Amino acid sequence: MRASAPDPLADALARLIEQRSFDIHFQPLIAIDRAEIYGFEALTRAPADGPLHSPLVLFEAAARLGRLVELERLIVQRATRRFKALRLPGQLFLNVTADTLLAARTDAGLLAAELAELGLPTSRVVIELTETRPIEDLAQLGDALQALRERGFRVALDDLGEGFASLRRWMEMRPDFVKIDRHFIDGIAQEPLKQQFVRSIVEMAATSGCEVVAEGLEQEPDLDVLRRLGLTICQGYLFARPSAKPRASLSAQWSGRLAADAQPRLLLNDLALPLAQGAITSAGQLARRGPTVTAATSCRSIIDLFHADDQLLAIPVLDELQRPIGVLRSLHVLKRSTERYFMDIFDKRSCVELMDANPLVVDVTTPLRTMSDALANLDERLLMDGFIVTRDGAYFGSGRSSDLLKAVSDLQVHAARYANPLTLLPGNVPIDHHLDGLIEAGETFVAVVWDIDHFKPFNDVYGYRVGDDIIRLAARVLTQAADPQLDFVGHIGGDDFVMVLSSADWEARLARVCEAFDAGVRSFFSAEHLAAGGYETLNRQNQPSFHPLPTISAGAVLHLPGHFENARALSAALAEPKRVAKGLVGGSRFFVDRRKAGSSALLAA
Repeated sequence: MRASAPDPLADALARLIEQRSFDIHFQPLIAIDRAEIYGFEALTRAPADGPLHSPLVLFEAAARLGRLVELERLIVQRATRRFKALRLPGQLFLNVTADTLLAARTDAGLLAAELAELGLPTSRVVIELTETRPIEDLAQLGDALQALRERGFRVALDDLGEGFASLRRWMEMRPDFVKIDRHFIDGIAQEPLKQQFVRSIVEMAATSGCEVVAEGLEQEPDLDVLRRLGLTICQGYLFARPSAKPRASLSAQWSGRLAADAQPRLLLNDLALPLAQGAITSAGQLARRGPTVTAATSCRSIIDLFHADDQLLAIPVLDELQRPIGVLRSLHVLKRSTERYFMDIFDKRSCVELMDANPLVVDVTTPLRTMSDALANLDERLLMDGFIVTRDGAYFGSGRSSDLLKAVSDLQVHAARYANPLTLLPGNVPIDHHLDGLIEAGETFVAVVWDIDHFKPFNDVYGYRVGDDIIRLAARVLTQAADPQLDFVGHIGGDDFVMVLSSADWEARLARVCEAFDAGVRSFFSAEHLAAGGYETLNRQNQPSFHPLPTISAGAVLHLPGHFENARALSAALAEPKRVAKGLVGGSRFFVDRRKAGSSALLAA
């Protein structure tokens, strides 16, 4: 009888298991609504120079050779220990197949004991069922899940939308998390059908009380759509690739950007808020006089300065006109000074050899919101430098990042008292405050009242959560169309908004709102309703009534000095152009009352 041919994969797998020659990489899951890391998924990496390098090949070979459960148990042990050793925050997501999950009926207690020895609570561990293996006995699956939950573990269903009857499995497992397969996430901004699928999953998850995770996120437009659809946890290359030593926190770039999106306009209209006396609103109020040097200062002198004061983190370098040309950082300077032969070469040379020629420089009048955005996009290694403040181009002082962050936080807390809780846009008090200020100052501006047409039937058909998303869409397109330095956006309540435009191109901005809303609102509808241009509901007489898709319309008044006594009078004058705009047909639109005082003519935009 001829001996069977040797199996190279079997030999490779045996060596890998015996020698534990695999690594664990971690990829973060990001809570986009809180701008922080929610947890990490542990991913297995076999030796790159071996036949099992591909995870698919590795796990398929282990299953075929009957060693899958053995391998996955080793991976779970390695992953939990590495997670603890790296001191990573949040939840740990561990991938297991159905085979290993079924074995958890007897292994759950052992795994819980091992985690207790590590000091890792079971509540921080999520057992993630991959959709690569069928489950024949659903009763045994239920027993295994019960054993895990009794010990505090949570459960996730991976790759929803692909694999073996995943929707049915969702109903039977009742997981704490469902992870949507990357196929439905990649390119979702351009795919209405994908948007409808994800919207349905989010609604089902809300009913069943589980969290939804979007996997495979790689493009920013997709992130915007996912946020609008109600997802709060995302994972993908857009944020970070898997790494053996991942970051334990978000980069400053993503942290700032997500925080700004999560609280979109708390600072957009900070000047409209009735601020307390002494409140900080601009860079000049944060500036402090500190040591400076010129290009004539030697490297030796700079090194001596930093050695003499360990609290001195950065020194601005000024030219002969007292204009900042760079900044010297203590960490960089002292590190360079220890390099071999550095002092021999640079001892008496100008300190410009050590400076960064691109410091963060702001004028004394720069508002907090602009500075906050600048810091959010700054390399986090440079945050300790703070910023340089100038007046008329000359050095005025230096500011600390910590002081800026505290001032921004104080302003946010203050703004939240006057903000609409859904959009965080200023509400009625700051709206009136802003309008009264412009009227008293004799300014020329355009006041605009927007609201969403056909909103109530939409809310009834699609539900209040999607209705809230439509309101957030309106808030977003309004604020994106406004100039943050000149214009104001407020949220009266419900689906009613106010814009106060001082920009010279205000008509183009109003047109931009209409175009952006009509384009953005399409992603909220089913293909059937899009094709029909609306939907039917039963009216109070139980008769079918057709409702068009929501649009947004506005009435506007051009204010010239002396037209109105106060915000209340101006608000009353907006009622007529708003009524006219409502009567116009077509998509989103606006109507402007351009009458001068005493005139009776209304002119369309």
